Amino acid sequence: MQKVVIIGAGPVGLLLAHYLLSRRNYQVEIYESRLDPRLAEQSSQRTFPIALQSRGLNAIEQIFGLKVALAKKGVWSQGVLIYPKQGKPRQINRKMPTLLIDRNQLSLVLLEHLLEQYSQELLTVKFDCPCVDINPETQEAILESKNGERFTAKYDRLVGADGVRSLVREVLSARADIQCQKNFIPDVYKSLHVPRIAPDKTVELAGNYVHTSTLGKGIRLVLAPQPDDWLHGTLIFPPDNNPLENCTTDEAVLAYFQDNIAFIKPVMRLEDAAMLRQQPVSKIMTVKCDRMHVGDRILLVGDAAHAVSPSIGQGCNASLQDVQVFAQCLDRYEDKWEEALPAFTVERLSDVHALRELSDYSFPRSKSMMLEFVFRLTVGKKLRPWFPLLTNPLPMELIMESELPYSEVLKRGQGWINRVRESIQN
Repeated sequence: MQKVVIIGAGPVGLLLAHYLLSRRNYQVEIYESRLDPRLAEQSSQRTFPIALQSRGLNAIEQIFGLKVALAKKGVWSQGVLIYPKQGKPRQINRKMPTLLIDRNQLSLVLLEHLLEQYSQELLTVKFDCPCVDINPETQEAILESKNGERFTAKYDRLVGADGVRSLVREVLSARADIQCQKNFIPDVYKSLHVPRIAPDKTVELAGNYVHTSTLGKGIRLVLAPQPDDWLHGTLIFPPDNNPLENCTTDEAVLAYFQDNIAFIKPVMRLEDAAMLRQQPVSKIMTVKCDRMHVGDRILLVGDAAHAVSPSIGQGCNASLQDVQVFAQCLDRYEDKWEEALPAFTVERLSDVHALRELSDYSFPRSKSMMLEFVFRLTVGKKLRPWFPLLTNPLPMELIMESELPYSEVLKRGQGWINRVRESIQN
């Protein structure tokens, strides 16, 4: 029986543990730097919403009972409502429903399901226990316990599933075992939580659609419904154009939203504006690696290997899909990691590199291209049966309404991607 040490107990690390343990010839130890999510108060559990689309859901469905358990903690979305400054929103329906779920809830369900299925002889999970170094020569991960003492964990195989600021990746990069590019996307954001139903019950925003609005000058709002009748999302803006910079009071923040985003006016309260004002301005780092494995013992998955912009909601989906693709490689090579690892890199790398470009350039920034974008997603879809050559699907449609590999989506949508890139650069 092989011992696999997984660094990172986020969704991808936990799902990988499910896959490995179901094969019946692995012992798994998981180490996570964050606190145990089971011990946190529910109110402090709110993070950002994840939109699980077919790629991520397909990976989850391979583990019996997971999709049903997750659906109880999320909301099925039928599409997107795009709000103009005034007037009725445009409704974009999706053929394939999306499961909207809070990131921490996703991890919590994966964790609890894992602990219910496997004994302590096969599975160890330790929180508040960061990895501080790895030694590939001795096959050891160096970790730090809650009291600050360091200890080592021997492994037969090591998985870096520790996210965008992966310690495993950084060590491998410093050793020149992999080449890695890290960048920050041009935009920054603030997290926002507002009720879905107005306090006086006179207005209720749709509970099965994502709500979004573009305010101009690079400012946009995205809100996803959650099961507790809240909308969780982000206010996104260029770093040099923070719309709340001069809002020095909670009342000023509330007034900004009431003046500029009509659909949110009935539901946003002063306490929601206060929480938003206190939120820090956050940046998003992207990661691009030249491989997803090192030697025959070390694997990188998820954001540790390919963090991307969240603009098209595919980061978590791609990460979960990594797990399914790697499991297929293990099937093909009968659990011989020395063969499965390089095969995984060859099979997966072109897709995750394509996803980076799709994430950066699928969503337009200019007003003219945004109008074209909305037109093609609404009117264009209706005209497609009669004028297929004039109404080719946008990359966003191919991502959300098909299961094409990301590299194929990029190939088909390269013309649009090039136009968006040029509009941003000019």
